[in-house]
Amino acid sequence: MEMETREEPRFVQFNAGDVLEGVLMAIERMTVKDRATGRDRSAIRYTVAEPDGGVCAFLGTYQLNTKLRPTDRGHRVVIRCEGEDVTVKRGDNQMKVFDVQVSKAPVPRSATCDDLGITDADIPF
Repeated sequence: MEMETREEPRFVQFNAGDVLEGVLMAIERMTVKDRATGRDRSAIRYTVAEPDGGVCAFLGTYQLNTKLRPTDRGHRVVIRCEGEDVTVKRGDNQMKVFDVQVSKAPVPRSATCDDLGITDADIPF
């Protein structure tokens, strides 16, 4: 049996003009350190399978958390960072503005990079 080493997804931080395309694979809550306060805080991490076979992850912002939904898992997404809204600030950070497009139907499993042949019947919960 041939084995491969799996790495953490590549972490993405959006800047104005950045575009990310792929299939939304996972949405999970995690704890991160707040840069401003140094305290732990809850955040949402999104994982996307890219068309080239790579996998990337990014943390949610207010806009991303309202535009991406748990029901979007398995759908193709296109996320474009339009820039920053200078009228909305938290500390030294300005709110990033995103254009988010989500396919109406999920991508067939055979088209995703995580197609392992596992169905809902294989999951015990």
